[in-house]
This record gives sequence, structure tokens and C-alpha cells, in this order.
Amino acid sequence: MLPSKKNIARIQAKKRGQKPKVHQKIANTFIENAIQKSNFSALKTLYYLSTVLSTVDMTDMKDDKIVGIKIDKRAMLNFTALTADTIVKTVKRMQETSITFIDEKDNTIEGMNLLPRYKFVPNKNIVELDLYVRIARMIVDVKKNYTNINVKSLMTLKNSHTLRFLAMLNRISQYDENIPKRKVMTLDDMNLFFGTKYKSWSMIELKIIKPIKEELDNLSDLSFIYESNFQKLGRGRPKFDDITIDLKLNKKRQGKLF
Repeated sequence: MLPSKKNIARIQAKKRGQKPKVHQKIANTFIENAIQKSNFSALKTLYYLSTVLSTVDMTDMKDDKIVGIKIDKRAMLNFTALTADTIVKTVKRMQETSITFIDEKDNTIEGMNLLPRYKFVPNKNIVELDLYVRIARMIVDVKKNYTNINVKSLMTLKNSHTLRFLAMLNRISQYDENIPKRKVMTLDDMNLFFGTKYKSWSMIELKIIKPIKEELDNLSDLSFIYESNFQKLGRGRPKFDDITIDLKLNKKRQGKLF
């Protein structure tokens, strides 16, 4: 149900003094789940679709128009290393997901289904998908997080946290030469980034950071070193403050990621 004009006015009143963000996303359930909440099959499906949609010319198409694509299911299975049942379930979840946008300049609210239509044709191994151009462009933008990486190579990774972390490392690698290729993250930052709710640094290090580093050291040209920083509070045990992550070029890797 769309908010009334009165509710829109109340929302705007709370944001007075802040710079309006035209076309601000206020709900993006699928993208957030895929990127922030470790839905591994959704991540792989999203990256695969980004490669397919990046070949579609949408230059002169309006956001509210539909773009249709046909996918060879066998090629998708081979690319993502997912099972057919998993792909069907993931596509169905996409079809049930809506994305809402608000244009604060014009006081308009717009909702779109992530995937208005899908069709599986088993005998021909074809998957037909229809997407709004606006959503298709958003999915293509996901690929930009991996500018220098072949998306196909990402499918060799087994850890969804590694997929997300590698995107961050790739962005860091593109910093200007005079800017340290470094990222500092607090416990809250990491929980938000990985979609977790760990209450201690030791658990994040054990469950997330160390497994990511092991996988990247073995498979990626980009890896990292890290240092955990603590605050000394009196005579008690030091309190975790943040983690400093520095980019490392891993030239002696065992596998081939890109």
C-alpha cells in the first residue's frame, strides 16, 4: 500500500536540513539479501545475470520498459556450478521480490518487481526472463564492483563472504597512487558489511576473516593482510577498536582467479 501524502510529508519533515537524494532507494530486498546477507546462490545468479545483461544494448530504453533475455540453462548451470533446483528456487525468490523507489523532488513513489516474468522450458533447456530496464541496469552495475576480474572466475569461490570482500579489495586496488590501499572497519562495520551479528572480534576473525584470507591466498591475485587494534582501558582486558586491512598482491597463488 502506498503511503499517503500526509505520511510523505512527515517523512520529508524528518529529513529537513538534509540534502534530498533524488531516486533514493528505500527498499531493495533482493539486492541487499544477495550482497549483505550471504545468500550464496543469489550472489552467483546475480553475477551471472550481470554478464548476460551487460551484452544487451539498453542505451535508448526508458527505465519503465521491459527487457527480455533468453538463457541456456545448461550454460547457466555450468557457469554458476549451482544445481537446477537451486536456480529455480532462486529465480522464484527474485520474482516475489519488489523494489521501491522514492523521488523526493516530485513526491512520487514507484514500485517494481525485480523479475516480472520468468519461464522455464525444460525440453529446450531455456530460461526466459523479463526485467524492467531500471532493474537490469542495477544488476549490470553490480559487475562494476569487479572491474578487473573475470566474473566467471568468481564462481570458483566457495565462501559468499569472500565474494563480497573481493569486491571491496578490487575497489581499494583502484585508489590513486597517493592514497593508501587500506580499509579500516569497526565491529559494527563488519557485521553490517557481512550481514552478521557477531558480538566479538574473535568470532568474526575465526568465522569470517581467516577463511576469507585462506581462500584468497590460494585463488586470487588480490589478498590482504590485517591488524586488529585494541584500546587499553585501565587495568582490564583491552577492548577491540577496529581492524586495519591492507591490500596485498598475491603473486604466488596456487589457483587462477583472474
